[in-house]
Amino acid sequence: MSEATMSDLNVGDGVVLVKVPDWLLKDLPEDEQREILSFIGQSAIVMEIDKFGYLWVGFGSQVDHGEESRYSGHSFAVTADCLERQ
Repeated sequence: MSEATMSDLNVGDGVVLVKVPDWLLKDLPEDEQREILSFIGQSAIVMEIDKFGYLWVGFGSQVDHGEESRYSGHSFAVTADCLERQ
């Protein structure tokens, strides 16, 4: 598959993170940089497309505790060229 373009993707689409932009990692602690880089090759859902055209994706897990749920992970925005449609 090829990298996606903005017109290719919509909220709810399944995608694979194929790269992480340098600007996203800049100024983050090394452990967070490693964690974000570990998401390359993993699947996600486009959760939002903001007014600047960035696509928000999330990686993590949800744990249910009775009537409560807790999500642990990272959500961040990238440009369309960082994603491939599934």
